[in-house]
Amino acid sequence: MSGEMEVLHDSEVALVSEGGSAPGRLVAEFSDTEYTVRISYSGKVVEATAWNLFEALADVRRELEREGLKPAVEGACRDVYPSRMALEMGGGRKAYRWPLADRPVTVGIFDAVPDDECGRLAYVGEQRDFVRRLGSKGHE
Repeated sequence: MSGEMEVLHDSEVALVSEGGSAPGRLVAEFSDTEYTVRISYSGKVVEATAWNLFEALADVRRELEREGLKPAVEGACRDVYPSRMALEMGGGRKAYRWPLADRPVTVGIFDAVPDDECGRLAYVGEQRDFVRRLGSKGHE
């Protein structure tokens, strides 16, 4: 990578597990044509680079899953998934939150999920399965 990294997002993030939650830091950066998402916590760093932020976040989430952790951000919720256009045009920074009825709402994938909504957090496979089921019901 030849270009300088541009910081797109930098915030505290809660990492939720069966036993509670731990504090962490989430940073998203852009360089040339690639996006990097990094979560640091408890002296550890998990980082992934992809062609969009949503995929980079998903790769980081897969690593965190090994420790039973889910970052409390909208992009880690079972009912949130970006459209193809959001990935291609916006780098995957925004996604749709799919309600059970009505129209989806646009959210930022790094927006914090309130404590009382942590039940929406999902592992990557659970999130993809949920969205696949939505698609089969004609929502996409």
